[in-house]
Amino acid sequence: AGILDGDLVAVHRTPEVRNRQIVVARLEDEVTVKRYRQKGKLVWLLPENPDYAPIKVDLNQQSLIIEGVVVGLLRRK
Repeated sequence: AGILDGDLVAVHRTPEVRNRQIVVARLEDEVTVKRYRQKGKLVWLLPENPDYAPIKVDLNQQSLIIEGVVVGLLRRK
């Protein structure tokens, strides 16, 4: 079911990430939780929720900071 509003995520703080991992990413002043996919200098931050659009990041033009990798989830009822 992915990550729902109100869920808590456990994050391992690391700047190192591999393709397909779910990451906490900082893009300018916005922080987002998305699935990471990189090809060369192009990064896609892909949502698990189809209601949201993917975010395309050109590392030649934009700054992207990986805050960490999601390692767990606590679902609040």
